[in-house]
Amino acid sequence: MSIELPLPRRGLPRLLIVGDIVLFREGMLAALSRTQRFEMVGAAAIAEAIEIVADGGIEVVVLDTSRRRALGQARQLSKASPGIGIVAFGINEVDDALACAEAGVRAFVGQDGSIEAICEAAMQAAHGLSACPPDLTARLLDRLAAIARDAELRASDRLTSREAEVARLVASGLSNKQIARELAISPATVKNHVHAILSKFDLPRRSAIGRQLEGRSFEEPVRHAAGAPVSF
Repeated sequence: MSIELPLPRRGLPRLLIVGDIVLFREGMLAALSRTQRFEMVGAAAIAEAIEIVADGGIEVVVLDTSRRRALGQARQLSKASPGIGIVAFGINEVDDALACAEAGVRAFVGQDGSIEAICEAAMQAAHGLSACPPDLTARLLDRLAAIARDAELRASDRLTSREAEVARLVASGLSNKQIARELAISPATVKNHVHAILSKFDLPRRSAIGRQLEGRSFEEPVRHAAGAPVSF
């Protein structure tokens, strides 16, 4: 579905084609020129393209990402003109899309993308927006969710045995004083453990520990006999 966007103040977005393959550059330049939706600046290999975008005035670049070194080229273009809209053409894999996004790419079009899809992505990028094929978007979101889950698990793995005990008791609703009595340690030590847990899980408050630990199991804390010495 086409989204109507206002034109830049000076008229059509100025667009540059960048790629290592001459046939790609010439074909893409001819195809996009026929749409009359952009002011076509031209087509260039990366060395010349960096000089062009560094001079300013280019709103969007369509970059051929079919070759591995295109990731470095995206970084070079972003460095030469921070904020420029880069459309990565030929991206189908999630890992490549994540790496390109970190390099400054704003929009993605797959290897089978049409000229219309490239036009839409370029127009979005020229106006500071992002564009991504629905199937790639879904896979990116799945990957980001998996990364978040892995990060949580790594944080859980970093808990010491005592922190795990304190976390379980906090999650069960005990106060710091109650936990101190349960584990035969001082309330100040409990407080330090709680602060460490909050930091490792990047949680804003004590009450969030229970939600963070839902679905996880920890070993039962060691119960100290009455009169056992308090550890600090």
